[in-house]
Amino acid sequence: MTGSALFRTTLTGAFVLLMLAAAHLFMVVVNAAEAAVEPPRPAAGLTARMFSDRPMTEELQAAIRKAAKTPEKRKVLEEALESESAGHPVVLKTLPVTRFLAFAAIGLTLVGGLLLWVTSRLKGDAAQSIVGIFGGNLIWTGGIEYGLTIAARSLGIGKTVSVVDGQVVAVYGEYVLMKHTWGVLALVLVYLLFLESSRCPVFLWWRKNVPTMRGPIATGRIDNYGPRSAFQYATTVWGFYLLLLWAYDEQLCGVYSLVTKGIMLLSIAGAIYCVWRLHQQTSWGAAVRYAVGAMVVVWTPIEIAGKWGLLREPWLLLQPEALVVFFGGLGLGTWGLWRAQRRKQLVADAVTGELAPSTARTASSSRGPRAVVA
Repeated sequence: MTGSALFRTTLTGAFVLLMLAAAHLFMVVVNAAEAAVEPPRPAAGLTARMFSDRPMTEELQAAIRKAAKTPEKRKVLEEALESESAGHPVVLKTLPVTRFLAFAAIGLTLVGGLLLWVTSRLKGDAAQSIVGIFGGNLIWTGGIEYGLTIAARSLGIGKTVSVVDGQVVAVYGEYVLMKHTWGVLALVLVYLLFLESSRCPVFLWWRKNVPTMRGPIATGRIDNYGPRSAFQYATTVWGFYLLLLWAYDEQLCGVYSLVTKGIMLLSIAGAIYCVWRLHQQTSWGAAVRYAVGAMVVVWTPIEIAGKWGLLREPWLLLQPEALVVFFGGLGLGTWGLWRAQRRKQLVADAVTGELAPSTARTASSSRGPRAVVA
């Protein structure tokens, strides 16, 4: 039993971690595809309004470190840094919105919706959850990540810098816009807090300790866990995005502030607890769903370490090794998880099939004597 629980914990945790890493790398691939198919020209973009977490000189220095292996980009960034240091601010532009990006955003969202429809045709809750997480990931990436990218380019908003077509440009303005979606997330969370059928462990704990509900904690059968898993994945990623984006804000806390360091320590402690709780799950479906929240907590200190420059994030590098490790690992992990939950479902179906005839015979024999007595 312990061995099977450890295997289930390892496999579900690895699946979600690889999903998070592969989602980052997938966006790098889409951005590279845009540059190859329909290169956005900085000259056609808008003059950028920068909302950086750090002074512009630090942003340029960080960009220079990332461009260490590309001499052309490094030279452009170094010239911009010299100009900025000399008191001549660099005028930046955002990239224009391309048709490729618009079609990519719509296409990913539609494919994610299609996967959610597919979950309604799957029998086991673990299978529904696996496909639902893929669907939620695609809807989040297409509808939210790239939707906000299009909005940021259209409004001329930037967060950091990069080099495109030999020019320093403002990029990642979508995270500026995302930081200000906290009100929408608050509305969603308040709704879930008072939703009787919600089974989120956080809300269940709240309802057990705070008298906010009139009826039972959770009632009713769930026939399809796919949409729930998709929603759980998207909202959990969304919530932790906002936590870090606000913590990084230099006007509020700061990248190296005590608040950010506190989040780092709390997320490490929370990761240990969440992995332990994941180990307590007794079914594949429950483990897959719990792994979403647990592994997002595990991912948080990794994100902060990357922001601090303590590690090079390979899931942000378009290299063959990264593609093999993260996309190949996700494919292998999905295959292993699918087989494991499928084997469990086949065993359960076999047991149900063996019990059904005996149950029918028992019911028939029990009806016989009563008929005679009557």
